[in-house]
Amino acid sequence: MRRVIQMLAPVVLLGGLGAQTVAEKQLADARKELEETRAEYTAMRRALYREINTLDDQALELGRELRTLEKAAQRRNSSRLALTREIEGREAEFNYAVGVLNNYSGAMLTRLHPAENQLYKSRLDDATAKAGASADDQATELKERLVAAEVGLARLEAVIGGHQFEGEGLRNGTEAIRGKLLVMGPSVYMKSDDGNFEGVATFGATGTELPTVVGLTTVEGGMISDAVANMTGELPLDPTMGKAVQVLAAEESLDETIAKGGIVGYAILGLGLIAVGLTLFKVLEITRFAVPSRRLINEIIDDLLEGRNDAAMAKASGVGGLSGDLVKVAVERFHDKRRVLEEAMFEKLVVVKPRLERFLPFLGLTAAAAPLMGLLGTVLGIIKTFKAMALYGSSNQKAFTQGISEALITTAEGLVVAIPVLVLHGLMKSLAKGKYSEVEGVAIALMNGTTELGRSPAPVSEDDTPDEDPELIANPV
Repeated sequence: MRRVIQMLAPVVLLGGLGAQTVAEKQLADARKELEETRAEYTAMRRALYREINTLDDQALELGRELRTLEKAAQRRNSSRLALTREIEGREAEFNYAVGVLNNYSGAMLTRLHPAENQLYKSRLDDATAKAGASADDQATELKERLVAAEVGLARLEAVIGGHQFEGEGLRNGTEAIRGKLLVMGPSVYMKSDDGNFEGVATFGATGTELPTVVGLTTVEGGMISDAVANMTGELPLDPTMGKAVQVLAAEESLDETIAKGGIVGYAILGLGLIAVGLTLFKVLEITRFAVPSRRLINEIIDDLLEGRNDAAMAKASGVGGLSGDLVKVAVERFHDKRRVLEEAMFEKLVVVKPRLERFLPFLGLTAAAAPLMGLLGTVLGIIKTFKAMALYGSSNQKAFTQGISEALITTAEGLVVAIPVLVLHGLMKSLAKGKYSEVEGVAIALMNGTTELGRSPAPVSEDDTPDEDPELIANPV
């Protein structure tokens, strides 16, 4: 073992020396590489420091630029906010101006005299429609809205000192006529082209662009026409701003009111006239119905009791009429049996009552039928009004109410006829009853006159057989 170790010792020693040499070489190389690395690192660090300094300078520059840009952004934001507020203010001002002009346009149409609608209404309506259609184009909308202001200024310039123009109007609210209109302040006057009509235009709405022109009967003829034609002269003034003219326009003559009743109204009034005529006839007939006085009846009874039958008949013949026939029958049958006398006079009384009461049922029929006929006319008028509404619509309330009022005219006419005729019928019934009572009094007086005859019974022949009924016994002579 020792020998082996001794043999290997030199080898190991030589190997150790070689390894040391190699390690030293490697160490030297490592140190050199370290130096080179350190030098390279130093160079890189210096370059990095230079680059960092450069980047720091750039960062500082960029920071300054960023702060400048931020300040500019803030200024731009402030400017944008200011512009936004200004735009909002301008939009508010625009909307306010548009609203004012729109309100002015609508108010102008309501404040214009109806006669001026034919001058300005279509232009204002067209401008309003165009402004509504161009809501996205504010400049066009504002331009169209300004038309109302331009029209208002032009109207103010025109009406100063009076404004005359060619136009149309509704004569008394019914017939459209053409002529010259003169605007003087709040009043409008019109003269027709044919020269046959002149009047004052009312403020009331008619449902059309044409005004109602009322002819003033209280104004001297030609006054308005001369003023309209010559732009000078005297004109009637309505201090009530058209109210008095409207009241005058609403007034109707009796003929116009009757004409609105139509055929049914004329029929009702015809029945009323017939009833009045019959009433006058009955008054004359009943008042002239001859009834003998009680004094004459007493004289006739005295003549009969004293046997002066011819004198009694002569007096009875002088009475005349149906009551005279009654007295003559009583004179002829005075000395007959009581029942015969009574039946004879009753026969004449039966004729008297129908004569006194004839035509009176017609008065009662008229009083009952007139309101029903008026109701019929009203129903027909309302049907006609609703048909017109179905054709032309119900926007014109004045025309609708006017149609209803015209329909009610027949009802008023029926009541106007029925109430007086009913009163007259009652009066005529009372008058006829009173006259009939007078005739009955005459008959009763004649009947009672027979009681004054002799109380002793009349002589009876052998062939005669006494009546069992006392009323069949002949009056004693």
